[in-house]
Amino acid sequence: MASSIRNSLQRINTFLGKTETGLLCLIVAMMIGLAVLEIVLRYIFKTSFMWKHRMLQNLTLWMCFLGAALASSERRHISIDVLTRILPTNITRYSVYIIDVLSLVVVSILAYFGFVFLIEEQQSTVTLIGNIPLWWAKTIIPFGFVLIGIHLILQICINLTGSEDADEEIEGESD
Repeated sequence: MASSIRNSLQRINTFLGKTETGLLCLIVAMMIGLAVLEIVLRYIFKTSFMWKHRMLQNLTLWMCFLGAALASSERRHISIDVLTRILPTNITRYSVYIIDVLSLVVVSILAYFGFVFLIEEQQSTVTLIGNIPLWWAKTIIPFGFVLIGIHLILQICINLTGSEDADEEIEGESD
């Protein structure tokens, strides 16, 4: 029973990670396409897009948050491994839970303030392109933290449902 729950949680984590990877590829392609288009417009047609800098800034923001969520899904985010080197092995497992729970608390606080920021940004009349409000591009801030939190929750649950001697699979896929 615990094994099937663990496998389901790993599949969810892997699916989210693959979705984030796909979005990251799309964003990189958009950034490259915008840069190439800008070069063509500038040197051939002697014109340019006024909104390109703002768009690239926001695509970079999206790339950072999706990359952080992807790193969390693969447990490749910033970690403190000093504890695993100092503490005995039986205590190390509990330190992983403590670090994950503390990380979840921090990410939850950041997500809350991200939503507060987003609500304040909705008052702005600045647009990204045409009539698209700039605050739409800023939605990645709170939702990026929520994505990271979801990955942390999944990792905690995967660890809780795993057996003591089971190998921990990073992405939820068997080798």
